[in-house]
Amino acid sequence: MSIFYLEAGTNHFGKQNEALQVLNFFLKSNYKNLTFMIQSEEFIDKHLKRGIDFRLSKKFYSNALKMCHSKKKKLGLAVCSEKTFKEVYDLNFDFYKLLSLGINNFKLIDMLKKKNKPIFISTGHRASDNDIKKCLKRFSKKNKITLLHSPMTYLPQEIFLRRVIELRKKFKLKVGYSNHNNDINNIYLLSAYEPDAIFLYCKQRRKKGRVYPDDEHAFYFKELKNFMQNYLNYNLMHKKIKKIKQVKIFTDELKA
Repeated sequence: MSIFYLEAGTNHFGKQNEALQVLNFFLKSNYKNLTFMIQSEEFIDKHLKRGIDFRLSKKFYSNALKMCHSKKKKLGLAVCSEKTFKEVYDLNFDFYKLLSLGINNFKLIDMLKKKNKPIFISTGHRASDNDIKKCLKRFSKKNKITLLHSPMTYLPQEIFLRRVIELRKKFKLKVGYSNHNNDINNIYLLSAYEPDAIFLYCKQRRKKGRVYPDDEHAFYFKELKNFMQNYLNYNLMHKKIKKIKQVKIFTDELKA
């Protein structure tokens, strides 16, 4: 059964009140896992020059962890740079997501390894099998690792969902899917590939002139409210169809 993870990304623009909107939606929803993201120093410096500070305070993350745990929910952190990760390293997040930008960052990987927490490794659209292999070798212990197929494309023909199965067979690990596509209906097709985890970007509300950092592939709260149940219903339907096909194959073999 797929486990769902909401991603705030940097869609809060570094504003605590907007980050709280994401957190409050999550706490009231049926979702059990949420991640915030700490971008690279290059990303942060670039936007600081434009007058936007995408950083949330350490105090915010500390309070968010307490709020999530009080509701028996989990809060994770997505990272790509050891320099920005250091700022909140001593906080005890429930799980971590290694962004594809950091898949070859061995200093960052060593920091994550010491946490001894579940790690989700995003493969992005540029990470080769060799990159993944080197990354996994650095982790040594792999019992808490899940790979994420993360096609960064809006073109259906380039999503290549079968990659979930290929990664699972090749690396003998759990494999999930990190969505970067703008059609939520495409995610229902994932049911056929049985990903262990599904990561979905979320955003607060429609506002004239607003463009979120993770915009087109992030979904509004109202779109996500009933999505998980719809997906589970679709998953159940797919399993029934699969079972019917298996019975038909068996009976056809008997006839032969």
